[in-house]
Amino acid sequence: MSADDGAARRRTQLLALLQERRRETEARYRQALERQQSGAAAGDSEGVHGWKASREGGADLAVLESFDRTVQQIDAALARLQAGRYGSCASCGEAIPIARLQAVPFATLCVPCQARREATGDRGGRGKP
Repeated sequence: MSADDGAARRRTQLLALLQERRRETEARYRQALERQQSGAAAGDSEGVHGWKASREGGADLAVLESFDRTVQQIDAALARLQAGRYGSCASCGEAIPIARLQAVPFATLCVPCQARREATGDRGGRGKP
């Protein structure tokens, strides 16, 4: 197999990974939103904008925001994939292992570079992994 074949296979695998993770996250977002709007996750009193009020309301909203942020990060990863920059460490340029991308599909750093960044407390000004 040529290097081009290997790269094409890796790109196809990464695209499938990102698309699946995006579908999963969107489905979880919709489920959480439906629970919040139906009151299944809340008490009986209706709050502002028809949302059910609950002691956990803030936590429910935080979950929705987390899912939304994850979808945005996956979309950014898809854009990097289209541009040919996805799956390479933004710091050292080495390929990020598939196992890491399966765990954190929007990772921009390999594990050693991420560990160095965390050890120095540097978040790169972007707040992303």
